[in-house]
Amino acid sequence: MKEYKNYNLEDFLLDDSFRNWVLGEDVRLDELWIDISQRYPEKQAIILQAKDLILTWRKQNSALTNDEIEFQISRILKSTEQESIPEYKVATVNWKWWTAAATVVLALGIGWLTWRGIKPSPQPFTYNAYVTENPVPLKEIVNTTDKSLKITLPDSSIIELTPKSKISYAQPFVINKKREVFLSGEAFFRVTKDVQNPFFVYANGLLTRVVGTCFLVKASGENVEVLVRSGRVSVVAMKDVNNQKKRNTELLLTPNQQATFSAKDNLISKSIIEIPLALVKIDAKPDFNFENKPISSVFSTLEKVYGIPFVYDNTIMNKCFLRVKLNDEPFFTKLDIICQTIGASYRISDGQVIITSEGCQ
Repeated sequence: MKEYKNYNLEDFLLDDSFRNWVLGEDVRLDELWIDISQRYPEKQAIILQAKDLILTWRKQNSALTNDEIEFQISRILKSTEQESIPEYKVATVNWKWWTAAATVVLALGIGWLTWRGIKPSPQPFTYNAYVTENPVPLKEIVNTTDKSLKITLPDSSIIELTPKSKISYAQPFVINKKREVFLSGEAFFRVTKDVQNPFFVYANGLLTRVVGTCFLVKASGENVEVLVRSGRVSVVAMKDVNNQKKRNTELLLTPNQQATFSAKDNLISKSIIEIPLALVKIDAKPDFNFENKPISSVFSTLEKVYGIPFVYDNTIMNKCFLRVKLNDEPFFTKLDIICQTIGASYRISDGQVIITSEGCQ
């Protein structure tokens, strides 16, 4: 069992599984590495750096011959030995490690040279940058009160703006078949459905796109959280919007799921909101009276009521039956009771409930 919690940059670069995942060569690795990213959030910055290096190296490698790459690695190793590596340390160095290190330095060097040639313009994604650089005049609303401020947009969408938060939007509101709102702070959105003109929220480097739904956006410091109440919402980092290779980082959120975006690391993770709410109408109260029900039926009921996917091995658990009466307990309390009753356990991964069980007799 690998100790991913102790992994450093070189460990990720040398890990065949990690490289295959980054390069998209084995989709079966998605669950493993997404789970590791979420399990060790302190490693996300290193994971991102390793991913960038691998992708940069792969991109640049396609433009160089093998002889040129070997020459660059040899030159860097020689330079490194002459300038900074004491002799006694060179004698103990592992060649595999240094090859990886040289690859890192080479990738950084090539990346720097490429950057120096292109000199991309800064990509400001702060609220002030959005507002000052927008080509059309914007209407700004600031909540200076100590209560939530209800705002009705021109398309009849409703925003509940929390104190000290502010939004801006263009007039006319629909431009180029887009409805765009720029947010600083926190706001709850009830978006009027309009499939011809999608609704976009820009907040601290994260783009949230919807057609018609209810969701909460909280932008504070370097993080942004998007919590979905109903409908479907997609989120993507602004830095990846125009990069087709990174568009696979776009996440789709369904009710009771949330995304957390780190602007510093340009990473998005998906999970379940702290207190999931039932999606059914009040006059159709769900029945949680499970009288010797197959566990598959129990999980199906919870999926339907809360809209949260369950992942489990039905072959192993096909002999598990549940006899328990639940009422208005919170979602996670129900989950605790069910799992304890049948001797199973669960964890949350990528916005799903993953059930682990050895089966029932």
